Amino acid sequence: MIERTVLEIAQHRFWAWQRRTARTPRNQLRETDQLLAAIEECRIREIKLIPTPIWRRILQLLGQLDRGYSEKLGIDRSVERTAEVLFEAQEALMLAARNNWRDRAANVIPLFRRR
Repeated sequence: MIERTVLEIAQHRFWAWQRRTARTPRNQLRETDQLLAAIEECRIREIKLIPTPIWRRILQLLGQLDRGYSEKLGIDRSVERTAEVLFEAQEALMLAARNNWRDRAANVIPLFRRR
């Protein structure tokens, strides 16, 4: 009985991890928010070029979305240009997240029984 419970808990943890790390527009939108916060931090500290670890995450995210964003960004690691491209990507992700939300089937619960 305990072994079965342990296996069920492990399975629930795995699927919860899968939901958090899936490439959904909503998760990608969260990542763009985090990256834009890092870019704002660079602006506050007056850093002219995006640090390498943040740059890698940006390129990875933009590569998942569309090749057009990566091409727009090119090799320009400036804070201003990177923020512009991320804002464009964020706009597209917001539309995609909204469309995914609308396309989901509603779970309708009947209030009255039919006779």
